[in-house]
Amino acid sequence: MRIVLALIIAMVFYSCGEQEVKEGPEVVDSTAIESDSEQAESVEYEDSFEGQITYTLKFQAKGDANEFAALPEVFGDTLVVTHSKGRYIMQYINGKIEYIKYLRDNYQYRKMVWIDTLYFTDAVFEKANYYSGLKSATDSKVLGRDLNMVTITTDVFKKFYYYDSTLFIDPKYYRKHNLGYDNKYYELAESPFLYAEIVYDRLKVIMEAVKIEEKEIPERYFELPDLITKPSHELTGE
Repeated sequence: MRIVLALIIAMVFYSCGEQEVKEGPEVVDSTAIESDSEQAESVEYEDSFEGQITYTLKFQAKGDANEFAALPEVFGDTLVVTHSKGRYIMQYINGKIEYIKYLRDNYQYRKMVWIDTLYFTDAVFEKANYYSGLKSATDSKVLGRDLNMVTITTDVFKKFYYYDSTLFIDPKYYRKHNLGYDNKYYELAESPFLYAEIVYDRLKVIMEAVKIEEKEIPERYFELPDLITKPSHELTGE
């Protein structure tokens, strides 16, 4: 069970019907938590994708299916990722994770549905050893869009990301996002993924886009609630 819990927590930080971003209770203005001056310097957002991508979320166990039976309960069956100006929000619909917000301070803030506490982690840290990143062409399509692929290989997981190069995200927003090696992915793809397979020794996680909606995201969606904030290790015990 400890192994499964550790994997669940790791996957929470590696990631990402119609679902709008939910407005929370009274919030404090997190826009004051701007990106570090180096990252914020001369940043322009006009050409970068802004909007929401909705994915189906599936888990395929290798071997004993009971080992990962808790994952759908934690993560739900639908993932909504909101991109805006170098930030993102991940919402796991029907799961126990209310949201994960990544702000321009390079931290992820996670809110579980049953705990009135925010847990944060610095996205600069990644325990897995990076081996390689490779970009290649494919014949695959999602939502009628032609896809290329980026493969990220580490000693813990291997990621296959499929993306439409006509959707642009500036990689400089994520150059310090070592967590899950998102920085390596964006360096190669410069685009949000539309299909992904994340492969561990005994588990495969599959995400497939079912809806893309380009739209302006109000700043209030990236505000953080006025809650106690703690480092993630206080929840995981690691």
